[in-house]
Amino acid sequence: MAKLGNYEFPEIGLIESIELGKKIAREFAGEVSRQGLARSLGMSERGGAFSARLGALRMWGVAGGRSRVRVTRDGLRAVTPLSSKESEDARTQLARNVALFTEMSTRLGEAPYAPDRFAVLLEELTGADRTEVARRLALIDRVFNEARPYLPKDSAAGSPAEPLAPPTTDPSSSRTNLGINEQSVSAPDGISSGSLAESPNDSSSRFVPTGDRIELGLPDGKLSLPETLANLDATLTVLWARRQLVAAVEIAEGRATPVPPRDFSGQTPRR
Repeated sequence: MAKLGNYEFPEIGLIESIELGKKIAREFAGEVSRQGLARSLGMSERGGAFSARLGALRMWGVAGGRSRVRVTRDGLRAVTPLSSKESEDARTQLARNVALFTEMSTRLGEAPYAPDRFAVLLEELTGADRTEVARRLALIDRVFNEARPYLPKDSAAGSPAEPLAPPTTDPSSSRTNLGINEQSVSAPDGISSGSLAESPNDSSSRFVPTGDRIELGLPDGKLSLPETLANLDATLTVLWARRQLVAAVEIAEGRATPVPPRDFSGQTPRR
């Protein structure tokens, strides 16, 4: 991470940091050593480019840790959202972790700005001199503008954000499905009649075959499909992917190792 006057800021944008968090979640089950991450990126562990990425992960709140890098709960919500709304909410939460950008957005509002106005505002906020601001201006402008859609636009919105609902021990509300997004939940391969309806008061996942339909309630929506073998298989695939990453996160957090699950045929899989 870099510093300008009294403020620190990330040198890598929010979207790129979320993509890196996605790599950690998918390839390393949410946690990897610093050395292992550097090697997977083809970078030197002590190099500036790698340090900038680690710093950005921490500043945005996508991941934390020193010797080991672990995706945070907010990070998991951003890298594996269950819906477009959850993706938007998670990015908003992460964007507000950078105080400089939150303050800049509050001052600038919705309107476009000229570079000279942006530079003057940076000087006033950070206390940095004009030469230092000019040297950092292009980088800060680029990273800020990428996050700007998710930042507050006025003083009222700039107040501390309402905390998002705390995660529970229910795996369905941990947002830790591996690579499952709204599209893959609402329309798996071969399924054309599924629908995803908002269900904000539903805080648990439930799988209820109802004669001729399958109802799958998720924290941010509900899947409703005709009860066919193909649709049953697709629903089980969604739940199985969610279960894999939930188990990985619990292991990473030091909880008891889950009992090996039974496969869909009722048999305990061999290791």
